[in-house]
Amino acid sequence: MAGMTCPDVQDRLEAHVTLGEALSPEVQAHLRTCADCRAHLAFLQHLQLALLEDAPPVEPPPALRGEVLRAARGARPARWRWPLTLGAAAVLGAVTLTALLAPPTGVAASAPDPAVVVSVDDRVLVASNDRAGTLTLLRGDRTEGTLRVPARLTPWFTEGVRLGDRVFLADAANDRVLELQLRPLTLRRTHRVPPGVAGLSAVTGPGGARVYFKSVQGVVGLLGGREITVADDPGMPLADVMDAVTLFRGTLVVTHHLRGEVCLIDPDTLQVRRVLKLGGMPVALESTQDGLLVLDVTGRLLLLDGAFRVARTWTLGGHPDKLSVNDREAVITDRAGTVTRLPLAGGAPTRLTLTHPMDVTVLPDGSFAVAEGGRGVQRLPGTP
Repeated sequence: MAGMTCPDVQDRLEAHVTLGEALSPEVQAHLRTCADCRAHLAFLQHLQLALLEDAPPVEPPPALRGEVLRAARGARPARWRWPLTLGAAAVLGAVTLTALLAPPTGVAASAPDPAVVVSVDDRVLVASNDRAGTLTLLRGDRTEGTLRVPARLTPWFTEGVRLGDRVFLADAANDRVLELQLRPLTLRRTHRVPPGVAGLSAVTGPGGARVYFKSVQGVVGLLGGREITVADDPGMPLADVMDAVTLFRGTLVVTHHLRGEVCLIDPDTLQVRRVLKLGGMPVALESTQDGLLVLDVTGRLLLLDGAFRVARTWTLGGHPDKLSVNDREAVITDRAGTVTRLPLAGGAPTRLTLTHPMDVTVLPDGSFAVAEGGRGVQRLPGTP
């Protein structure tokens, strides 16, 4: 079925989400080239998660989920329209959805759907994947500032980094990186970037302040400067947009999870020095005093030494995708609902359950802030 239209594809996406039907090769080919349909799929998946994740143990009418998703389709992403024909079932569905999406009081109340958290001294900047693109600056449980950055598509924030008094946020849904000023919280500039921006890294050195980005499709670049292509891969649903870039001992290190690779790049010329074939799907990077941690979404954590050799491997299980470290431990989040604390010097990992952990950042006192999608920001004290 070559040349499928967007309405045809979106009908099949709804069947895929509501009924579990497999996506045909034609639909998958359309998704690779159509940002609107990829965003629609991510929206349906996000809505399904909100409806089902914490639903009370009450058996709903069999057709309710499909009807709610179909009703939402025509309104994406600006507003909801509930069909009158749902009657009492619609009322029940709407009440359930409100209970799941309405955040509790305190920190969560000002951050409607936390996706990315950035530590800024004794404060935390929270980026939410809501229609308004809500950004919230928190000090403890107090809101110091709020800014909304809406766009054509509902924002899908993937990464945030700090550079002095500025914060940069990657929005993969709208192919942009936002440059923010913190005092007061304002938008300074919007940088256009290639589709699927997944990783950011900010550095200051002899060459001045720089912000590097990584696109899930294989583009690495410097905001406002040079770009290179380390791979040429198709697009994918927003929920699968993940990769990382960081500067480690004078080398720009970039993951390309679609090929199980980590690329070592000259930070000045952006020439590829070396490609490490690690296998799996590496998606996150963090520097430590012992080396470079590489998180694999297939359930591994690797430690690379200064020569970029694998010095240690931890088996985590699940599908972890975000990582942060202090001097003693790594905290790893899995969107399926697990947060793992791993002592770096040795010892058994411990796990706790959160509803939908999306991101984690270390705070100046060694504690961690976790973005819990749809619920708020949770603080985890550091291990003594």
